Amino acid sequence: MTIEDVAERADAWSEAIKKIIKALSAAGVALAAAISALLMWWPSNTPEPTNTGILHNGGHGAQCSQLYNTIEHNWTEQQWGVWEKLKSDMNC
Repeated sequence: MTIEDVAERADAWSEAIKKIIKALSAAGVALAAAISALLMWWPSNTPEPTNTGILHNGGHGAQCSQLYNTIEHNWTEQQWGVWEKLKSDMNC
């Protein structure tokens, strides 16, 4: 076995090792992408927000806006009482 044969075999091993490292790196990237995709679709413990018509920051939601649009200034006391109760029940 000559020095040239040893050098050729060393080069062949070097190239083979480089290809193995590249394949392992690609597999690692694919695995990381798959894990991140699974984590993105994994359900969280926080409940989904629901549309109740009332904003949680003290504002007026769609239902409250509709309630305010029903105001008639010539209502009787009884009608105003019903409206006030609805307003209170809806937290408007």
